[in-house]
Parts: sequence; C-alpha cells; structure tokens
Amino acid sequence: MSATLTDPEAIRGRFVEAMADRPEKLQKHANRVERGALHLAAVHELDRDICAAAAAGHDLFRHCKDAELLALSRSYSVPITEDELAAPIVLHGPLAAVYAREAMQVDHDEILSAITYHTTAHPDYSLESLAVFLADKVEPRKARNDPGLMAVAAAAEHDLYAAAAMFLERRLTSQLNSGQPLHPLAVASRNAFLRRAL
Repeated sequence: MSATLTDPEAIRGRFVEAMADRPEKLQKHANRVERGALHLAAVHELDRDICAAAAAGHDLFRHCKDAELLALSRSYSVPITEDELAAPIVLHGPLAAVYAREAMQVDHDEILSAITYHTTAHPDYSLESLAVFLADKVEPRKARNDPGLMAVAAAAEHDLYAAAAMFLERRLTSQLNSGQPLHPLAVASRNAFLRRAL
C-alpha cells in the first residue's frame, strides 16, 4: 500500500495521474477549474496548493452515468439520501472524496470536503473550498454557454460568499421554475453564504 498523502502538492499529483485515464473533455475542464481556482486564491490570498489539489480531483467520477454512480457509491459505502437517488449526479463529489481517501490514501480533510460538496456547496465551506466551487461553476466554457454567469464571476473577484450565494440563487430559482426538487445542502449553503457576505 502506498503511503498516506497529506501534502497538497502530492495529492494534486495523484489526482492528475488518475485524471489521465478520464475523458479528454473532462481533463480540460479540470485544468480550467484549476486555473480559475488559482486565480481566486491569488486575489483573496488563499492557500494555492489546497485550491489546486481540490480542483484537480473534484471531477474524478463526473463522466459516470447515473447507474454507475449509484453502484460505485454503494460499493464504497457513500451515504445515499432520497435527494441523491432523485439526482445521482450529485454523488460524483462524495464518491470522489471517499475513493480518494480509501483507494488513493489521501488524508486531508479540507481538500476532501471541497471535493465532496462541490456540486451543492456546504454551509461550513472554507474560502479555499468556495474558490474551487466558484471556479467550477463559472469556468470559461460554462460562462460562454450561459452569459449570466459572468456576473457571478465578477462578484467572485470581491466576495466569495456573495458570489456563491448569487450562483446558488440562480440555480435554485431555475430548479423551482422547472419543478425540480431542491437539494437541502444547496439551500442551506445559499442561506449561510448570504449571512456571511460583505
């Protein structure tokens, strides 16, 4: 068994190695997210290594279909709520974190938390985790397809909490308008970030 990884740079390296087997489109997305997270880390004086590592590993299982996500999550004993059963794509974050801890010997709670909740966010997210969350949501390709995300990207330059609340507000409103269920963590995160925004 390989040694436990606690150093963010080494963790990033392990994630990059694993991503080399993923679809090229996903690899390019992860690279864009890492660049965005590093930019926000520089703007807000955050830990660049933690941001880079979490960004590199956040989508290890994003290419999986719903049935595969459910099967793998059960295999790795990832908790599955009714909300995840309704939208299994949410499981790709928790699954990646559990896989990283158990199969890749990653031992870094903040990096694993950033990965676990990067779809819904989490009320107790660190600023580094928020930087990765926002970099994922407003990365250039997504922003080109949805110009409304540019306002979120602009807000992230000044206040990560306000930007994350703005993004979640847009997403939750869209889901409400289309009759989709709201994930409780996304709702709780939006409320928490609104309270913390400058």
